[in-house]
Amino acid sequence: MDLDECYEKGLIKKTKINSSLIRSLIEMSKINETTVKESKINEVNISSYVVLAYESLREVMEAICISRGFKVISHICLGELLKNLIEEFDFNEFDRIRYLRNGINYYGTKIEINQGKEIIQKAFDTKNALLRKYLKELI
Repeated sequence: MDLDECYEKGLIKKTKINSSLIRSLIEMSKINETTVKESKINEVNISSYVVLAYESLREVMEAICISRGFKVISHICLGELLKNLIEEFDFNEFDRIRYLRNGINYYGTKIEINQGKEIIQKAFDTKNALLRKYLKELI
């Protein structure tokens, strides 16, 4: 789905900038990251922690969109919008993480532990880079 289709389907809408919502999303993102980092990750639970890491990244992406006056109700459209708003946004990396998360949530896909740890780290690295660059006044 491309950006035009996201707008046409109403999956991206203009909204008021909501500072308290932005702060709340950042806080939830930090809680999810802390939960993952403080947990004992193993072969059995790795998929659950990949999902939490993805949610942590998505929350910051959503906060950036809201800070620019957009409400996005589709994860793929969230990536498409950020690709348009932020020149250096790595859509392909985000989409890879999103795809793996969808596999876990919707198809029962299990993630191998080394791949899961790599995905978790990539999600947090991306999230924290976005936070520092685009929401630094709120962290």
